[in-house]
Amino acid sequence: MTGLRELFEDAAGSSARPSRLTADEVYDAGRRRHRRRLAATTVAGATALTVVAVAAVNLLAPVPAPVDGPPAAGRTAPTGDPDPASGRRIQWSGAVDRNHLYLSLSTCTGGPCQQKQTVALVGSTDGGRTWSDRGTPITVSALAVIGPDTLVAAVPRNRPGADRTLLASLDGGRTWAAARSAGTADAVPAGGAPICWSPQVGTPCTLHAVDPATRTVAPLAEQPPLTMWTDELRVEKSAGRLRVAGTDPATGRPAVSTSADAGRSWSTHVFADAPACPEERCEAPLLAVTGTATTYAATTGGDARAVYRTDGTGERWQRLTDAHLPDEPATKGSFVTADGTHVLFQLVNGRNADARRYWAARDGAYQAVELVGLPTTAGPVRRTPDGWFYASDDADGTLYGSTDGWRWSPVTRR
Repeated sequence: MTGLRELFEDAAGSSARPSRLTADEVYDAGRRRHRRRLAATTVAGATALTVVAVAAVNLLAPVPAPVDGPPAAGRTAPTGDPDPASGRRIQWSGAVDRNHLYLSLSTCTGGPCQQKQTVALVGSTDGGRTWSDRGTPITVSALAVIGPDTLVAAVPRNRPGADRTLLASLDGGRTWAAARSAGTADAVPAGGAPICWSPQVGTPCTLHAVDPATRTVAPLAEQPPLTMWTDELRVEKSAGRLRVAGTDPATGRPAVSTSADAGRSWSTHVFADAPACPEERCEAPLLAVTGTATTYAATTGGDARAVYRTDGTGERWQRLTDAHLPDEPATKGSFVTADGTHVLFQLVNGRNADARRYWAARDGAYQAVELVGLPTTAGPVRRTPDGWFYASDDADGTLYGSTDGWRWSPVTRR
């Protein structure tokens, strides 16, 4: 087992690796190639899910401040501008509700950027009316908002066998702490949240419980029987249920696992009747939760997307219809509007630039729709637990918000 001293030295002495993951549309093509490589990985390789070495995070541990290590503590300072992203690319946006918002902004000042994953974090506690800087720039490959003041970040590494480590912040990104020792959690605690994370790039992720009360992040003792890959940390949670999407290790078919007891146990549904996958292994289905137990899952790959729905009763999934969309090897997503309409979207190659297109379920069929006020360059669309929708346009540095998912307005531009 890796000792505490070695873990500490790893966190303090490692340098950031070149960027691979970013929200920039400029780098979508690179992400698409990465996903195709992951899809071609053999099912046998998925057994790494059960042997990935995982670490608990002690959020109370002191944080060293080397140049390439965890970020040093930084004071909160007002940006002096209600539009903190003006002239800067938004690498990531996150929110736990419509008031507590976070943006990571590119630190590149023009020309080729060698450190695309180094970002400046800003936050708002009043719905975007005012913003404040949150410490010094941080080099991350993924960020997730766990609570109003709790964030988790995956930090890239360049040491073989330990490509990433976890950092966590309990003060809105002002200070951070790194991984220290091993351990497991029986369940996601009240007030906590789940994330899916792997310390090694290119391997399946495992579910971890973030517990702000005890200041720990630890892998769940009982993992869902899925192979899960993700570029993000976030896990869907709604109406007291945790839901994760992946593939069945035995068949490679798309599947969803659900826990109604905070991750102590899991029920799994394999979509055996979904359209055939064009890859060696299917992609995980797209999940979209609502404020209730109702959840949608849509398979991906090929021009046919099988759409399923469950109301949570016995976790029976009903196949609704097939949505015939352009077969684009690009970023895809799904969400449910405030009126209960299921919307599919994906990045479609355009003549001048890639753009997101949307299809909504109406009269039993998916039809092309437009989201009023949201540019096609913005996205992906995400929903907070309190039912607020948000999406960022990284190209022009604008965060957009919506109360119903249909009509949108800028948050960072007044």
